[in-house]
Amino acid sequence: MYRTLKPKKDAYITDRVVKDVRSHTANVGAAGSLDLFKLYGTTLSGTYPNIELSRLLIQFELQPLRDLVLAGKIDITNPSFACTLKLFDVYGGQPNPSNFTATVFPLSRSFDEGLGRDVVFYADKDSCNFLTSSLVGGAWLASGCNLGGGLPAALDFITASAVGVSVGGSQLFITGEENLEVDVTTAISATLTGQIPDQGFRIALEQSIENNNRSYFVKRFASRTAFNEDKHPRLIVRYDDSIQDDSQSLFLDSQSFLFLYNYVRAASSNITSGSSLTQITGSNSLILKLSTEISGGTYEFIFTGSQHSSGRNPTTGIYSASVYIPSTNSIIVSKLQQSSSIKFKPIWGSLDGTTTYLSGAAISCFPPQRGAQSIDPRKFVISVFGIQDSHPTDDSPVVRAHIFDFTTPFFQAARLPVELPGVTIRDVHYQVRDVITNVIAVPFDTIKNSTRLSSDASGMYFKLDMISLTKDRTYVIDILIVTGNDRQVHKNVSKSFRVTDL
Repeated sequence: MYRTLKPKKDAYITDRVVKDVRSHTANVGAAGSLDLFKLYGTTLSGTYPNIELSRLLIQFELQPLRDLVLAGKIDITNPSFACTLKLFDVYGGQPNPSNFTATVFPLSRSFDEGLGRDVVFYADKDSCNFLTSSLVGGAWLASGCNLGGGLPAALDFITASAVGVSVGGSQLFITGEENLEVDVTTAISATLTGQIPDQGFRIALEQSIENNNRSYFVKRFASRTAFNEDKHPRLIVRYDDSIQDDSQSLFLDSQSFLFLYNYVRAASSNITSGSSLTQITGSNSLILKLSTEISGGTYEFIFTGSQHSSGRNPTTGIYSASVYIPSTNSIIVSKLQQSSSIKFKPIWGSLDGTTTYLSGAAISCFPPQRGAQSIDPRKFVISVFGIQDSHPTDDSPVVRAHIFDFTTPFFQAARLPVELPGVTIRDVHYQVRDVITNVIAVPFDTIKNSTRLSSDASGMYFKLDMISLTKDRTYVIDILIVTGNDRQVHKNVSKSFRVTDL
C-alpha cells in the first residue's frame, strides 16, 4: 500500500526586519511557498547585527490513515509501516543556502493558517505569526514557536513523548536544492495512539545554525497553494500489505504459503462451522492437507492453517498455511522419478477432520533447479488489466498483471488462439508515471515493499489508490521484476489513464 495524504494547512512565521521594524505579526498562510531562512547582520539594531528567522508549520489530514488503521488494513507496529514528510524544492534561480540541517518536530499547539500572502513587505496581519499561533490559542509560549521539550510539559513543539520516545527528525542539505524527506513514522504512530496531539509539524533550521553568525537565505519549498499540484507537500504512507500465495509457484525444499479465500455474497467473510455457526478465526484454526495419488491410494502432507493477518490485524475471510515439502521424502523421490513435477490436491478442513471447507483443484509442486550452470536472465512479457481510460480520485481498482516467461517453456502453437499461462514471482513491484512530464508519482519501493504485487491462484495483482495521484493528469504503469540479482524494468505495460472526477 502506497498512499499520500494532503496537508490541510501550512504557513511560515517570521520576524523579518522591514524598514527597521520587526514583522512579528506578519502572516503568509496563503503564499505559494514555504520559505525557510536565517539572516545575520543584514539589518542592525544600533550597532548590533540582527538575527532574522523563519519557521515552517504544516498539518496533514490524518483521518484517511485513521480509517485504514481502524479497519485493520494497516498495523502501525509492523516494520513495513513508514511515514515520510516530503516538501518539494522550488528553486527558481535565487540564492540558496548549502550545508545546513533542518529539524522536524510535532507541534503541541494548534495554529491558524491565515490569509496573508505578502512575502516582500510582510504587511499582511493575521494568525498564525511569530507571536501568536491562532486567534483561539493565543500566543506561542516562546515567540517564534520556540519552546520545545518532552511531554507532559506545556510546549510549543514536542521533542519526546510522555514515555521518553524521541519524535523528531532531521535532514542534512548538501547543495541546498534537495527536497525535504524526513521519516516521521514515530511521530505519526504516537499521534494515532494518542500519545501526542494531532497538531502538525514545526520545521526549522537546527538550533546551532539559528544561533551562529552566518546567513542561510533562502530555502524555498512549495506550499499547499502552489500552482503546480505535483509539488504540494505530502505525507507518504507506505505499508506492505501484499499477499504472497505460492499456488502457482510451489517448490520442494522451500517454505511456501498457500491461501484460502472465503466469500459470502461477494463480501469477504470468515468461515462458519457447526450448528452454532462458530466463526473460524485466529491462529491454528484449520487444517490443510496436500494429497497426492500413489499406488493403492493417496498420500497426504498435513499442515496447520490460520486466519491470515496483516501485521497484528486478522484479515476477514482469508486463511493461510505455511508449507514445506522435503525432496528427501521417499514418496516424493519415487514420484519425481516418474515426472518432473508432482500434483497435489489442497483440502482445507476443520481441526478435527470432520468438516471439509474446500477441496481445490490440483496444484503442481516443482523440484529446485539444480545444476552446474547458472540461470540466464529471463525474458518476460507483461500485460496489465483492470485499468480504464479514466478513474475518479476516490477509485481503488484491483489491477491484474499477467507475466509470461518467454525463455521457458517453449510452445509451438498447433491451433490458434492459444491461452498461455502466466508465472508468479515473489518480488514484483509497480510504479506510476506521468505520461507527459515523465515524473514518477508512485515510485518502486523495494525497501518497505509498499508497491509489491500480491499473488493468488489466478496470478498477480495490486490495488492502485487514485487518491495518491494528481487530478486531471494522465499516467501509465511500469513494472519491476526482481529475480536474484537481475532487475528488469518494463515500462508502459498498461494503457494510459487519466485521473478525473468529470
